[in-house]
Amino acid sequence: MLSQDALKRIDREVAKYPPEHKQSAVMAALAIAQEETGWLSNDIVEFVASYLGMPPIAVFEVATFYNMYDKKPTGAFKIGICTCLPCALRDGTKAGEYLKEKLGIGYGET
Repeated sequence: MLSQDALKRIDREVAKYPPEHKQSAVMAALAIAQEETGWLSNDIVEFVASYLGMPPIAVFEVATFYNMYDKKPTGAFKIGICTCLPCALRDGTKAGEYLKEKLGIGYGET
């Protein structure tokens, strides 16, 4: 499912933790998998879960909680715009609206 190079990289991340806590490398493993495949399909998430000896739902929870993981194919470039309160006070929402209009896409679109 993943290349030997990707698996070696995941193994290096797993080695940073005690053997009984190898699931602590889940975020790094997902990042490596996404870097190789472009996005995280359900099959890839399940593969990472199996590789780390975790229940698939636990890995799905991580993959869907953080917005840095793509659960569907994306465009050539991913633009992130901060719209939390401090950013909104500095016109982050205005920047987001400008880009939506300029690019002809909405939040989460390609």
